[in-house]
Amino acid sequence: MRLVDPDRYAALKATGKLPSPKGVALSIIRLLQRDDFRIADLVQLVQSDPAIAGRMLYFANAAAFGRSRPMVSLQRAIVALGSFRVRDLVIGLSVMHSHKSGVCSAFDYEGFWGHSLATGIACQELAHFAQISSEEIFTIGLLARVGELALASLFPDEYAEILLAARDRRLDLATLEQERFTMDHHELAATLLDEWGLPEVLIQAAFHHENPDAAGFADGSRVQTLTHSLSFASSLAHVCMVDEESRWGLLPALLARAARLGIGGETLNELVDKMVERWREWGAKLQVRTRDIPPFAEILAASPPLRRMGTASDTENRRAPSPCLLVQLIGIPLPELPALMQQIENLGHQPVLVDDTAEGLAQALRRPAQIVIADMSMPGMKSTDFCHSLRLTLTGKECYALLLATPEDETRILEAIDAGADDVLVKPLNAQTLRVHLNTAARMLILKEEIQRERLGIMRSTDEFAVAQKRLLQDALTDTLTQLPNRRNGLDFLASELIFAQSSGAPLACLMLDIDHFKRINDSFGHAAGDAVLRQLADILRSTSRAEDMVFRYGGEEFAAILTNANLRIAVQIGERIRMQVEKTAFEWEAQKIPVTLSVGVAMATGSEADGLALIHAADSALYQAKEGGRNRVVASAPG
Repeated sequence: MRLVDPDRYAALKATGKLPSPKGVALSIIRLLQRDDFRIADLVQLVQSDPAIAGRMLYFANAAAFGRSRPMVSLQRAIVALGSFRVRDLVIGLSVMHSHKSGVCSAFDYEGFWGHSLATGIACQELAHFAQISSEEIFTIGLLARVGELALASLFPDEYAEILLAARDRRLDLATLEQERFTMDHHELAATLLDEWGLPEVLIQAAFHHENPDAAGFADGSRVQTLTHSLSFASSLAHVCMVDEESRWGLLPALLARAARLGIGGETLNELVDKMVERWREWGAKLQVRTRDIPPFAEILAASPPLRRMGTASDTENRRAPSPCLLVQLIGIPLPELPALMQQIENLGHQPVLVDDTAEGLAQALRRPAQIVIADMSMPGMKSTDFCHSLRLTLTGKECYALLLATPEDETRILEAIDAGADDVLVKPLNAQTLRVHLNTAARMLILKEEIQRERLGIMRSTDEFAVAQKRLLQDALTDTLTQLPNRRNGLDFLASELIFAQSSGAPLACLMLDIDHFKRINDSFGHAAGDAVLRQLADILRSTSRAEDMVFRYGGEEFAAILTNANLRIAVQIGERIRMQVEKTAFEWEAQKIPVTLSVGVAMATGSEADGLALIHAADSALYQAKEGGRNRVVASAPG
């Protein structure tokens, strides 16, 4: 990760053009920079801005804190979120509200914040995959691309040229930025986020999220998962912001990113639909532009937009025979009908006449044939209304709609195309023209079916990859012998919970658990028996710990438990419960009884730990005292 040179950043900051938190957000940053800040001061600051206060309550109630009743106290909401998460949320919302417009002509400010909000909301839906709180990951989703906004603010004219060049010539934006400014939006975003005090793991994810594989993070690590989550969220936001035609081409990359996280099938559909619903809800609250998006399953099942596919030439149409297709005829004047039906039959298709009545039209709209030919002067309904209604249904989107027009109708042709017609033919028709258009329609329908089959195959492969990737990720985070989380997984969890405990004041405890005289078990009964004891102990730890806690194998015969929101009394009680259960359990190996006892060390987070290992070492020291004191006991470390 690279940051902007400090001297240059100071010069950029001195221009006063960089995006920055304003008002209450700036005051909160300054407050939390003090070592002696009080929660009451933070509550007072947030209360001074009713809009921010309302959003903090919303976020606190939206988070999964296991409460059955809504939270109405701002102080309780801030304690639940944690002081530093409140700061990060307020920073993100402040930057957004202060920079909804600007002077860079090629920078889409509305689209930028629509995409950023969608990314933030998508990140929240992925919080459990990224092993991070939904509030923290929302903020980084909202601000991940803030470097682009900063460049548009600093250099509006030059950046407009770069944006146009990147779009028109399909060049890499960061490369153009480096050539012009000797820095890019990744570096500038990371520098801003660092100045605002966001956690380094979030800044790393923002810096690398556009190309996560190039970051070189360890497989299964928290920062890698977070970076891939942010990358997927940004891709999903892009899919939400574009039109139907552009969306089609973005789906393969989106599915691949989802698969990297082990997300596929119904899980993906539910996640996207929930994200879109919340995105539109928050867009209305924050006055940010959003779009109407159909259910994701429908997006995946849809055929490609017809205007993206080239039409076959007349020569190509003559080469291969077209399949026999049903062709509905709607509103064709009676004098023209026999000749048209005969021409269709001669071309190997089956004409089907539709009643001109309201009931007949309704039936045609509900169940259209593969090809629909309608006269622009059809009785009972305007042809544009008919096309529009046809395209509202799933089957209607798939059919090929051809309108017949008189020379006098030529001025209405574009209107008909805009309403959903695939083509318009001007009468009188000749057999050659009709043949070319019907063959084109048949080939386009075949091509759509082939693409759909190929796409379904890709989706199946993606789902299979997602399942395999999920299994690999699980294997990377799981101890093979005991099937408990492994040391790396447990330490990642501890790091996240320690940050939350330090910012919120919530209690956090650590237990270190060690089997007494484990070497004696191996020597007396064999290593296979020792492995069996470890597996049985893992089962006991799973059954006696709380659902919100993390129990993991630390190494050898040593295990650790991270107890969230547990004071010293509760932590000692849990340790004693585990110790007693182990003591009274009959461990067995090949019909042999193996006596097993456990020593437990307990330590509480004090808020001064440099990292999670400091808390582990404190619990380990208490475990040593338990061993020295005779084993098969629970000892708590002295506070302080």
